[in-house]
Amino acid sequence: MIKKLFFLLLTGALLGAAPIWAADGDWDRAKAAHERGDYTAEIAIIRPLAEKGFAFAQFNLGVLYDQGNGVPQDNALAMQWYQKAAEQGLSQAQVNLAIMYREGQGMPVNLTRAYFWFELADAQGDSQAPEAKRELAEKLTPAQVTEAERQATEFMFTHSFTVPPLPPYNPGSAHGGG
Repeated sequence: MIKKLFFLLLTGALLGAAPIWAADGDWDRAKAAHERGDYTAEIAIIRPLAEKGFAFAQFNLGVLYDQGNGVPQDNALAMQWYQKAAEQGLSQAQVNLAIMYREGQGMPVNLTRAYFWFELADAQGDSQAPEAKRELAEKLTPAQVTEAERQATEFMFTHSFTVPPLPPYNPGSAHGGG
């Protein structure tokens, strides 16, 4: 239940963000469709953008598959779309991947891999990642934590993150982030 609330908050934050990734009007149309619960229309707008590689659209498509809004609920497809956005540096997608690994959604629980994705999100400035890492570190051996951190550092050196972090979430503004 907490995870689903987290997804809803992230979706609302991203839909309120108005990123530059979409053509004129796409983001506004997707946001309006989402707000009225017309997920079919939202998917029609964001799927082509996600397939073109736009991280925010990939993340939102992942959320729709994760929640089963407008599409059958599918953890594997949610994870695929989150991964595409996460590899571009979208911290919200990194957090959602970490949650899926931590909870064993669509795959066996893998706390080391969850730590890896939270580590990347932390490096991107996500405000929830440090606490999530502390909680996971209590369940992992020091060697597992060290290995996850090594893998994250290596990943950051071999991948260029093309998505800038969102500004901190401010409920009183039109912008939001993780």
